[in-house]
Amino acid sequence: MVPPPLNDPCATGETACDVLVIGGGPAGSTAAALLAERGYHVHVLDKDRHPRFHIGESLLPANLPLFERLGVADDIRAIGMHKPGAEFVSPHHAHTQTFMFAEAWNKALPSAYQVKRAEFDQVLLRNAARKGAAVHEGCRATAVSLDEPDGGVRVTARLDDGQEHHWRARFLVDASGRDTFLASKFRIKDRNPRHSSAAVYAHFRHARRHEGEAEGNITIFWFEHGWFWFIPMTEDTTSVGMVTWPYHMKTRQGRSLERFLMDNIATCDKLQERLAQAERMTEVEAT
Repeated sequence: MVPPPLNDPCATGETACDVLVIGGGPAGSTAAALLAERGYHVHVLDKDRHPRFHIGESLLPANLPLFERLGVADDIRAIGMHKPGAEFVSPHHAHTQTFMFAEAWNKALPSAYQVKRAEFDQVLLRNAARKGAAVHEGCRATAVSLDEPDGGVRVTARLDDGQEHHWRARFLVDASGRDTFLASKFRIKDRNPRHSSAAVYAHFRHARRHEGEAEGNITIFWFEHGWFWFIPMTEDTTSVGMVTWPYHMKTRQGRSLERFLMDNIATCDKLQERLAQAERMTEVEAT
């Protein structure tokens, strides 16, 4: 059976496939591409339509061989900001520490990229479709049965036009990320009480970067209640985010997310210096 084209309208009914992947982010797109390449009939359901905003923009060198394996190395190079290392800044020391990937455990992988996830995820999802996976955007999985008579799974999804569709698959890949589709459905998700952090973030233009080879380095700034990321990307876009703990989020006390983020940046002198001439490009969001 030939898989339907990208964004197939999924007329009401049921579709059979070998593998159903829930989630069209990097994990789901990678799994779908590699399985489709091996000849399996794969369908991917993604609740969003791409391109769409997302965080998680700083890649590591070990990603690069996988991009070669997927056939997207040139595409990622075209959208990525060259990243040779990671800098750490402490409020308690004048010295900053930069770790260069060229000096890490695998000297053959001396750099990575920073990427805008809207572009990065779209490259990977379109690659899965080119390799034969049927990609359905605007299609949110809503129910699952793992007790089908044939030993497979049955998933129900709702399209963004309100239609409902069913998939029957031999195997299910849950690549839903923070949505934790299966864990949520079966109520088996446990939160780690020692790691319940939140992130507040936005994109800025005109942030001051390092010069030369270090321009693309990610910088981590520690502060009293957590840490900030500073991720330079292409087209004068810099992602800045604060990672902090619930007790500190409670101190927001009616302030807007924008005000809360900027007030905390003001407590981190070295980050504030880097953002002195910066302008915010996106709404401040929290995760």
